[in-house]
Amino acid sequence: MTNTQTRVVGSGFTTFNYRGKPIAFLDAFTDSGQTPIVQAEPIHPLGSRHPVEIATPRAVNVGTLQLTIRELWNGPVWQQLVGLAGAEDIVAVYEAIAAEPASVTCQMVIRSPQGVVRGKTYHGCVVTAIQDGEDVRIGTLSVPRQLTVMYTHTTPIRG
Repeated sequence: MTNTQTRVVGSGFTTFNYRGKPIAFLDAFTDSGQTPIVQAEPIHPLGSRHPVEIATPRAVNVGTLQLTIRELWNGPVWQQLVGLAGAEDIVAVYEAIAAEPASVTCQMVIRSPQGVVRGKTYHGCVVTAIQDGEDVRIGTLSVPRQLTVMYTHTTPIRG
């Protein structure tokens, strides 16, 4: 057991799940977060020396996850995601997602060395872009691929 106070990545402390299953060769993911649908607006009447209030939106845009996954020998990288094993291209990925009876969720789960669990559940997840071109170089040992997943909203994981 470690006495560190900082969040440590690796060794199972942080995992990312797609439809309840970890992505085995996931190197990294980036969550853009969600931004307001419009920027805040100062309300400044003509006869006032300063704004009398600031109006803020009550809605947010979608968030975006960028996943970096190592390609395996047996098929395209997106086939590592649950439910997409037979998809041969981005159109087949879209069709498989559209055929799902329920929306897809992803989870980022953080487990501290002391056993405290927290994280986020990403709801309404849709794969929206796949890097499927080739950039093969003799000086590299593996092929990382980028997948973009948009989500509608998040809820916290506590426990």
